[in-house]
Amino acid sequence: MDKLRDIIDNSMDLWKGYLTHPFILGLADGSLSEEKFVRYLIEDTIYLREYARVYAMAMYKSHSLRDIREYYSVLSFVNESESSERLVWLNERGFTDGQIDQMEPKKANAEYFGFMLDMAEKYEAPEILMAVLPCMFSYAYIFRHVAENCDIGGSRYRGFILGYASEEYYKSCLRWYEFAEEKCRDIEGERLERLKWIFRRSSEYEKAFWDMAFKG
Repeated sequence: MDKLRDIIDNSMDLWKGYLTHPFILGLADGSLSEEKFVRYLIEDTIYLREYARVYAMAMYKSHSLRDIREYYSVLSFVNESESSERLVWLNERGFTDGQIDQMEPKKANAEYFGFMLDMAEKYEAPEILMAVLPCMFSYAYIFRHVAENCDIGGSRYRGFILGYASEEYYKSCLRWYEFAEEKCRDIEGERLERLKWIFRRSSEYEKAFWDMAFKG
């Protein structure tokens, strides 16, 4: 078994729990209130800003042009793939990125991106990747499951769901799986356990993010 598969499997109990979260179920059948969805989008916009800073720190710590290009490419893809549907919803309701930049993040959001930034400051590429990839990978896991197993035809969030369930998004995740596996391949012992802990911690923060979006 490759190292990254082992790391992900260590958090699969959390990921399976995402599938029955009321926020996700509400997206699938369209019953989630617009207020909660917009609240989620606002927090997600704040999160993406800090997510970009984590990748910038990874680029700064990189010692090869190839790695810098890889970090830049995934950051560009994530921002572009996340932006279209999100911006439509927010702009139609009078929110701009500039306005959201002035907003204070909710506690769960601040704790999540604070953790990622802390990992980026303290460690190198493998640890940084374990902090950021649960977000990207789990979205593909969640929304491919939703698209394949739920009737989303009548959901007003169908476009949002299909964006993360798309083949393009999945292929980008596979590319990053291969890149991260390359970085983790030779790691053993205590450092491997630390990678598992970081990945699981970020996965726990993902759950807290969904809770925050649903409960307010």
